[in-house]
Amino acid sequence: MKKFFLAALAVSVTFALTGCKGTNEKRGDEHLQEGRFRNAINSYLEAKKKGSMSDEFYDNFTLALVRAAEIEAKKDLNSDLINGYFEKASVNMPEVKKDEVVEEYVTKLATVGKQQAAQDGIDYATVINAFAKIDTALAAAQARHVAEGTVKAIRTEAENAYVARNLSDAKAESDPVVCEYQLMKLAEMAPENADVKAALNKSRVGTRGYFLIFGEQIGEPVNRRIDKWGYVMAFPTIKIAPGSLSGELQFWASTGNNTELDPSKIKLVSTDGQEVFAKGNSGWCEAEVLVGKKGDEKIEKQKKSFKGKGKLMNEFQCSVNVSFSYGKGFVPDYVEYKDEYGVGRKYLGQ
Repeated sequence: MKKFFLAALAVSVTFALTGCKGTNEKRGDEHLQEGRFRNAINSYLEAKKKGSMSDEFYDNFTLALVRAAEIEAKKDLNSDLINGYFEKASVNMPEVKKDEVVEEYVTKLATVGKQQAAQDGIDYATVINAFAKIDTALAAAQARHVAEGTVKAIRTEAENAYVARNLSDAKAESDPVVCEYQLMKLAEMAPENADVKAALNKSRVGTRGYFLIFGEQIGEPVNRRIDKWGYVMAFPTIKIAPGSLSGELQFWASTGNNTELDPSKIKLVSTDGQEVFAKGNSGWCEAEVLVGKKGDEKIEKQKKSFKGKGKLMNEFQCSVNVSFSYGKGFVPDYVEYKDEYGVGRKYLGQ
């Protein structure tokens, strides 16, 4: 009898902790029912602080957060409170039990992201944050197998709206470097958009001979998500024929390090991920040379020939004559160079 009593007591205590609702949680439920979402959130936070929560707690707490975020978005789409509400809801997700709560969370999070991305005149950081909301919603939907199709459709709508609003201006840029930068921004958010792909592909054919060094001509702070290559490359001369690619490949380094340029690390990658490495190991690198008569010396930047490996100085140039051979069906996409200090890619377009 004593053992039965202790077991019953243990079950009772567990139920009291996880099955029954305390005063704060009950008050939160009332606020939630009446649409007073901020009051509901405060009550749920008090309940959590005291550790008296029922099995329904995280579902209802999450609903209060999501609905508060939706109301805030209607008042001010750029309110900092929106991020705070959704971040707390995201933390709750592992404890949420009902699929309908997950569905409301992912759908409203993605919808607010789409609305933020559709604003006129917003900076790129806001665009990134907006699409990050949609991607967070998609990850949660996929993890719980709830509303995946709905969230994917919302992302497609957001991409199409963002592209429609910005593509014409990007293509109209007269400076080819600025044009490609703006197209790359669009591709960051809408990588599979057919119109963006076509415009970027055309741009890359035209900028094969350009160093894509983004600076003052961009007219805005350069985003590191796009300007991410430590080695910037250009093909001042290039010949693409069936089964081969050759030309002069130039490098400009922005890694902050002086290093060797090893031509054996240069590879050509196809549109489907095949790789071939370059032939050729001769060229030139810029170097600082002391010139002039004794007592009147000065430092000049000069080109020094090399065979084998060159000396690539930070913010200096090197050039290598390269050639690649490949089989049928290999469609060149980009040239890549990677070492311990950085990586560079030169997309070629088709």
